[in-house]
Amino acid sequence: VQASKPRLKFVNDFNEYRVLPSLLEEMNLLDEAVLVSDAGMPLISDPGYKLVNEGLKLGWEVSVVPGPTAESATLSISGLPTDKYIFLGFLPKKPGKRSEMLRHVKDMNEAMSFSVVIYESTVRLEKIIGEMLDIFGEDVRMCLAVDLTKVSEKIFRGSVVEILEIVKNTKLKGEVTIVVSLVE
Repeated sequence: VQASKPRLKFVNDFNEYRVLPSLLEEMNLLDEAVLVSDAGMPLISDPGYKLVNEGLKLGWEVSVVPGPTAESATLSISGLPTDKYIFLGFLPKKPGKRSEMLRHVKDMNEAMSFSVVIYESTVRLEKIIGEMLDIFGEDVRMCLAVDLTKVSEKIFRGSVVEILEIVKNTKLKGEVTIVVSLVE
């Protein structure tokens, strides 16, 4: 994409509905436009879905330049099974809905083993790992990646009990990706 004077627009979950109509109108006049993300792969637990969906309805040709996401990057270094996995993104904020989802994951995992990839904030991390311990039990293996690919990157691997202890005793900041394996 070549542009003599690139025009950058900032879109997030809070302004996407408001700026979408004018952004679509402006982009419809262009030959090419690029959607980028400040971290990770655009549209994977990031805004942009509505823009792409509406653009497709307008007949836009949409292509992708694949790149690593925290999901695939963490999975690849986790040391846990990678042949089958599900990506849950961010778990529900309400504890009841979150516990229900984790119970469904446990039930599904009994029928067919797979790893689980979750995005989380450091604020809820201790609570969520505690819920995983309660629902999944002590035999669960985990990989916890904080600020993957950044200078402040931290990677922890171990049992859910070991990871919970690390989280309780470590001041963590940044973006968190968790890979969970319910089987040894």
